[in-house]
Amino acid sequence: MFLSHQPPHLLSAIRTKPFILLAGISGTGKSRIVREFAFKSCPKFLQDEAGTTPGNYCMIEVKPNWHDSTELLGYYSRLGNSPGYQFTKFVKFLVKAKMYPSVPFFVCLDEMNLAPVEQYFAEILSILETRKSVSLANGERTIKTGAIIEAVHFRDLGKIGGYSRNFTDRDIFLKLHHIATENDISEEVGSRADLTTEGLTLPDNVIIVGTVNMDDTTHQFSRKVIDRAMTIEMNGGNLRNMFGGSRNLEYLPQEQQEKWQNAFSRQYVTADEVLAAHSDVADTLMDELPSRLEEINKALKGTPFEVSYRVLNELTIMVGVLLDEGKVLNDAIAHSVNNILLMKILPRIEGDSEMFALAREYKSKAGVHYDNRLEWLKEIAPDINEALTDSEIKAHQPTAKEKIQEMIDRLNNQEFTRFWP
Repeated sequence: MFLSHQPPHLLSAIRTKPFILLAGISGTGKSRIVREFAFKSCPKFLQDEAGTTPGNYCMIEVKPNWHDSTELLGYYSRLGNSPGYQFTKFVKFLVKAKMYPSVPFFVCLDEMNLAPVEQYFAEILSILETRKSVSLANGERTIKTGAIIEAVHFRDLGKIGGYSRNFTDRDIFLKLHHIATENDISEEVGSRADLTTEGLTLPDNVIIVGTVNMDDTTHQFSRKVIDRAMTIEMNGGNLRNMFGGSRNLEYLPQEQQEKWQNAFSRQYVTADEVLAAHSDVADTLMDELPSRLEEINKALKGTPFEVSYRVLNELTIMVGVLLDEGKVLNDAIAHSVNNILLMKILPRIEGDSEMFALAREYKSKAGVHYDNRLEWLKEIAPDINEALTDSEIKAHQPTAKEKIQEMIDRLNNQEFTRFWP
């Protein structure tokens, strides 16, 4: 099921959290992977005739002059020929995603750090932290968030359109997309009035992927952004993987579509849900996972890079995801710690030799012999030595140990280091 050239832990990251950063040099296929996911999971009724743009895919090109959220989320205006709330491409796509809850929808924020992410993306970063599992009236479970767009703006849309009081989510979708009718929206979903009562929340089936190039033309990410995302580095790779790649941008038969649609579903929002689902190993997880992060915090003590509850929560969720995929407990923990180091902790770390030096008193107190915090962190990182298949070798990503050694080498050569090349 995995794409032959994708990072092997990308799907696990998506199932852990719906906000991913794909970072690396230009031309490594970051935005292409998002399109491939959309092609492979797009059902027949959302496919375009030309076969170029799946209906469950939206590309948003970030501009350098974005310094607030209006370009992404819209704004209220009393001016012009269409007074009222000005709905953006992004918002309309989220409304569309609400109409087809069983289909994964992908937003690709291309060149995300051309503008300061904390400014134009602040509301989404906050909304991601409001995610909560709830049960629907039909007994199904979904993940809800706070409102991104207030309900009053959708009620006003109904008044402008001359709709009756029974203005439904389906009516709003049709109006925003200038469609006369749509037969593929289920009656249950289409008859809801969530938009006019709750406002627009972040749909559970939406995955936001930001592509980023870390160079002197772009903005650095703050720890606030990195804390709320799953970061995956995509530098290098086997150039021969390019050949035959055009076949990945094609629609699949229905049976394969459905497999891909199920591949992105998220089961957990909190660590407690993982413990409930895997009660047979809950005691081990409650002891082992905090201990692993406490070891990491010892190595980082006194720096701004120590981690807290959010990272522990997402580490636990990733363990749950890997257990669901069939990994044994020890392997699930080792791979999750490795991934969390790569995705959540190492991207936060940067500094000069002084930052990473360990005082003699602290070394004595902690009972370690390392002169450098990164050397200590490398020793803590789990050993990932399992045999790889041919496709995994082609997509091989560095382990946390390998990445930390790269950062150590950079520190030795330049007296300064960071996660990004």
